[in-house]
Amino acid sequence: MYIFIYVDLEFSTISLDKCCKEEDTEVCAVKLNITSIKLTILTIYRSPLGNFTNFLKNLDSIWNTWYSNKTEFVICGDININYLENCKKRQQLDVLLQTYNLIGTVSFPTYKTNASTSAIDNIFIARAKNYII
Repeated sequence: MYIFIYVDLEFSTISLDKCCKEEDTEVCAVKLNITSIKLTILTIYRSPLGNFTNFLKNLDSIWNTWYSNKTEFVICGDININYLENCKKRQQLDVLLQTYNLIGTVSFPTYKTNASTSAIDNIFIARAKNYII
């Protein structure tokens, strides 16, 4: 997994190798220093075949380690939880997100086939931020 960054931006990588487990949680992160904003960007992939409980535990561990009121967080990725439905996995993830004052921003289809529509890709940001998609 990679995060591409504009060459003129000041950044540092965050080592999350210990939190990665194939299929459960694949994650990478960078910290950006943009004028007065400290921004941490995480990209996440969760396979639909992975252990969901492990995924939640890994996210909680990452946020416990890196979360700070002085840093803005943007988490984006393919989490394979359909945000167009109110399923148990979505509810469990939302409870964890609320612990860190984060919300999902995508409420429209991100994946379409002839047979179905879903929103399995999402971007999570601080609840208090205004945003436009």
